[in-house]
Amino acid sequence: MYFKTGGIVLHGLKYGDSGKIVTVYTEAFGRSTFILQGIHAKKSTNKANLLQPLFMLEMEVDHLQGRELQRARELKISHPYQTVPFDIVKSSQAIFIAEVLYKVLREEEARSELYQFLSHSFQIFDLLREGAANFHLAFLIQLTKYMGFAPGNNWAEDRLFFDMASGSFAENKPPHPYWLNPDESRFISEFLNISYEKIGSIALTSPMRNLLLIKIIDYFSLHLGIRLQVKSLEVLRELFS
Repeated sequence: MYFKTGGIVLHGLKYGDSGKIVTVYTEAFGRSTFILQGIHAKKSTNKANLLQPLFMLEMEVDHLQGRELQRARELKISHPYQTVPFDIVKSSQAIFIAEVLYKVLREEEARSELYQFLSHSFQIFDLLREGAANFHLAFLIQLTKYMGFAPGNNWAEDRLFFDMASGSFAENKPPHPYWLNPDESRFISEFLNISYEKIGSIALTSPMRNLLLIKIIDYFSLHLGIRLQVKSLEVLRELFS
């Protein structure tokens, strides 16, 4: 049976001479993996250039519950990006974010509020002129709300240490190694309090931006119970060095 759904591209893998296996976070089914044949052929309606990281699609799919590889009948861009594919900073962030989402979003069930958050976030990202270099940090912190381990926003002048294990700010250094110093903690608090449109007001040096990114990845790893390894992290670190 065919269904129509929105989707956000997370990951692609070449399959044979002209095919591709693509993982998409869909509005109707959550995480789904599709096999696409002949996408490099001249007459193909499902062109490979539609399958870039974080591209937002309108999809007509043949979806069967429990089937490992689904089939897509038609793909179209639902929201053409104006800047993301053409800006090295944004395109690098898109690759990074897509890799993180591919590794942390595992549910094969619809979560409308999560899909809307992702779609809305990436549309704003495309339009951002100020503060785009901070977007991936702000996005990951906002994503924690949908992952079930959002930090408590209780920073104060007498609570300067972010305790990553409890997800809250503490008066003293916690009795374990998972905490941030006062400067790092203050920036986490600022990102918790700000909209995407205003993230340019958070003044970060390149070393601090890179350090915060590593700490946020550590936070995800701690609460997911995995060691989250992101290959594209090194690209961002070099870009913001």
